[in-house]
Amino acid sequence: MKNLLQTLLILFISTSSFAQLEWESRKSIPRYGRHAGVSFEIAGKIYVGLGRIADGSYSNELWEYDPDSDNWTQKADYPPGGRFIPSAFSINGKGYVCLGLTSTLSPTNTLYEYDPTNDTWTQKASFIGAARYGAATFVIGDTAYVGTGSNGSSSYLSDFYMYVPSTNTWTSRASYAGGTAANLASFTIGSHGYFGNKTTISSAAPNNSFYKYSPSSNSWSTIASMPGAARRISAAFVINNEVYVGCGTNSNSPVSTFLNDFYKYNPTTNSWSYQISNASFTPKIDPEFIAIGDSAVYSISGYSSDQSLSEVWQLKLDFDTCDYYDTTFVQDTTFVTDTTFINDTTFATIYDTSYIQIEDTLIVYKLDTIEVYVIDTFYRTIFDTTYVTTYDTVTTMIYDTVTIYTYDTITRYVNIAVEDTLNFSIYTDNCFNITHKLYPNPSSDMVYLFSNNADCLTGYRLEFIDAIGQILETKPYATLVSFDVRSYARALYFVRLIGKDGDTLFSKKVVIR
Repeated sequence: MKNLLQTLLILFISTSSFAQLEWESRKSIPRYGRHAGVSFEIAGKIYVGLGRIADGSYSNELWEYDPDSDNWTQKADYPPGGRFIPSAFSINGKGYVCLGLTSTLSPTNTLYEYDPTNDTWTQKASFIGAARYGAATFVIGDTAYVGTGSNGSSSYLSDFYMYVPSTNTWTSRASYAGGTAANLASFTIGSHGYFGNKTTISSAAPNNSFYKYSPSSNSWSTIASMPGAARRISAAFVINNEVYVGCGTNSNSPVSTFLNDFYKYNPTTNSWSYQISNASFTPKIDPEFIAIGDSAVYSISGYSSDQSLSEVWQLKLDFDTCDYYDTTFVQDTTFVTDTTFINDTTFATIYDTSYIQIEDTLIVYKLDTIEVYVIDTFYRTIFDTTYVTTYDTVTTMIYDTVTIYTYDTITRYVNIAVEDTLNFSIYTDNCFNITHKLYPNPSSDMVYLFSNNADCLTGYRLEFIDAIGQILETKPYATLVSFDVRSYARALYFVRLIGKDGDTLFSKKVVIR
């Protein structure tokens, strides 16, 4: 038991010193991938829509994401039609979408208000500047600020305006001090707004300069430039009054590189610090980053390697797990020296990894009982079938959690799922045979794909498609990938693995029943 406590302490200490941004996959946005659309948050719900979808057309759809249920619901379409690189913001429980490029490549100046309570759109006062697309926005208080972008001609724009929903009026403000630009990263910290990482039409060269706007003086001022290689088509989110700017590209046009790292800006010290992402987080340009207060951050859609993405990621906040443990537990010497408990060899066997594989966070509490939880798991394999009786199954799985209550004896509660599993292998020159398990198949709720060597094919992606080839979800290839199929009709579908060059490595049937 003392060794176990030492192991836990080492785990907690090493976790707290790890600065990597950890992103976890969530349910993809339905009906194809998309990028260069809009997003806004109202009352804890996220709204994403418009933009260019996987087949190249411009969408007018709007979708609502409920983080609590991890489900998407289609809402009323944007009335003017499909738009590419429009702008959006939310104020006082309403969403606003303006500007953008039409399917006929015409820039627009319209503004519409979305009311989530009755799922309706209402046209508002049109933008008073030139029609455009690729404009940047931020919100300070009850006022939105919109500026820069392209009007489709040979030059970009630097003019800047504010919109007040309560009076439905637009007013011209001081032009952006960074010059003509489009596709700027934008954010708000306190009473100031920020623009940066601009793209210019002359060379499409990346740029790391950032400027701060003060509404009280109607003026712009420079802040420290973001370190590292200059980038463009990036995006930003704010948590705890610090901004994270990331993704994008450090190449000119056409885009040849995609990034997934970040720089964090502290306005108090006017300084930046480097932040990396976990390897499975897809490098991309133009993602939609949405923060719900200081409690959650989501990355939705984007564009990477010639593909509009449907993927959704949630950032793990408060990753320092030491914050969640009472240190008196570690100092409870009575618990540590309880030799009767330590000599309970029946209990000790649960830490024998030959019997059970525990993969996620391990939390041990000492009350009157000992409870061991496995957190955030879907299925886990039991390797010693002495503990579980199975009948003619290749794979036996544990759902969700394993709970062990210890008094003088041990009681184990295990849920067992027996489903059909498709086992297959693919051959690669570098890694030879990579084995896979696609399960359960058929399914009515979740479908999982397991790979025994996903690291060999880093940068590959999985697509969940219907029988006519429409891409419904796209996710990065990983050791365990899940697809939530509860909203899909009963029919035949396919899971296929796509290489970096767009080639298909496999395509396997999945039946939704």
